[in-house]
Amino acid sequence: MGLIARQRSTKRLLNIFDFKQPRKEIDQKDIECHLCEGDLIIKSGMMRMKHFAHKPSAPCKCDYARHPESYEHNFFKNLLSKHLGEEFEEYLHAEAQQEFPVHEVRRVADIAFTFPGGWVVVHEVQLCKITTHDLEARTNDYRDAGYDVVWWIGKNADTESNRKWLLENFGECFRLDYQMASESNPSRSRL
Repeated sequence: MGLIARQRSTKRLLNIFDFKQPRKEIDQKDIECHLCEGDLIIKSGMMRMKHFAHKPSAPCKCDYARHPESYEHNFFKNLLSKHLGEEFEEYLHAEAQQEFPVHEVRRVADIAFTFPGGWVVVHEVQLCKITTHDLEARTNDYRDAGYDVVWWIGKNADTESNRKWLLENFGECFRLDYQMASESNPSRSRL
């Protein structure tokens, strides 16, 4: 599910959550995939979370490593990108971009925070099962591209071995709990 589209006429990135009624507020003929420039449509119905999608006749042609994302995954991406500065003061002046393409390693980071001096920190939300080997490989990819990394784990990724690896390699382990987050922030739980 794509949360980000590029407006063709302005080259501006659009986050679908910035629009209450995206089908009425966004000209669908003026949006494209920010990775492959393919045509997008807006999906926003009663059963599925609103998102951008490639037209069925024109699937995404890019070869960037990405994975399907759940409602909870997108909830946390949006929550972190919009509210991390409330918890960590250093993020108040950073610009957040969801679905940040890391061209050097052909990956799409969940969120990248760019600070005024140009320093970029990638934040990855991981809820699906992942091994410490894969955590390390993805971390090394981002570091090789010149970015620092922060991992947020929850659900099936929140294992003892992953917590231990994060503590040993980063000195911290950020854990996510959708039920607790949505109950403590009911207005934020409705994407």
